[in-house]
Amino acid sequence: MKETGHVKVLVVGDIMLDKYIIGKVERICPEAPVPVVHVKEEYYTLGGCGHVCRNLRELGAQVDCMSSISNDINGGLIINELDNIGAKNLCSYGSKQTIVKERIIADDRKVQMLRVDRETISKIDSKRAIEVFLKDCRKVYDVIIVSDYAKGMITKELMEFLKTLNTKIIVDPKPINGFLYNDAYMITPNEKEWKIMKLSSKYSLKNVKFILETKGKHGMILYNKLNNKEYSIMSEPVEVYNVSGAGDTVVAVMGLCLSMNYSIHEAAILANKCAAYVVTQSGTTTVPKEIFEQVLKDLVCKI
Repeated sequence: MKETGHVKVLVVGDIMLDKYIIGKVERICPEAPVPVVHVKEEYYTLGGCGHVCRNLRELGAQVDCMSSISNDINGGLIINELDNIGAKNLCSYGSKQTIVKERIIADDRKVQMLRVDRETISKIDSKRAIEVFLKDCRKVYDVIIVSDYAKGMITKELMEFLKTLNTKIIVDPKPINGFLYNDAYMITPNEKEWKIMKLSSKYSLKNVKFILETKGKHGMILYNKLNNKEYSIMSEPVEVYNVSGAGDTVVAVMGLCLSMNYSIHEAAILANKCAAYVVTQSGTTTVPKEIFEQVLKDLVCKI
């Protein structure tokens, strides 16, 4: 098997800055019937496709990030965070503001009280994004992961360009953009997304080889379109604390394990186990490398 440190991944998608305000609620505001949060801690981290990058870098893969940000303070913070985790920044500058999602969490991280989104949803300049990418990209990638949050990064022009790189494309999809994913190697929709995509001809897919439907506590279903078979992958019972970012973990681990030469079924089992770990953690977290290595050992013992 190929070592994780030798795997080269291109992550493409909508990058965001996740900001967190952590505090404690001790009283109700006299101005309005709402709780007052006494702030104890504030921090930020990479979100959107940036969280896929975080997962992959945590596990040791070489990562390039292709996205679009604004030349603003939050865009600068994203660039700094990509640098901090060791991911190559291939982001282009666009006219719309950098996407920020700010969460207010109270009572020792147990209750998310509010989320404030700052975003402008519009198509990016794909030509500009491709030009920036070509200036500093690698010659070869083992896999391309498309993390689509339907904020404007993923366009028809961009997807057609990615196909010319002649490597596997794995997509964490949004149903509204389903028509863009034709010829992808795999898509990884959740249960709700896959239901929409199946029922609507508008979002129909062509020439997608594998579909990995994530079903939360019920595990996953792997659909093999090459032989029209499906395989159920069950999850072990865990106490779910937070599902935020689980889909990012699934697509990251799938891409990594396929690039390490695990079979499609083995990669799905590994992704399922890693997702089961992250949902037991607070906040949007990643899989530690030691947990990933233990999951690999457990799989080898069962083969």
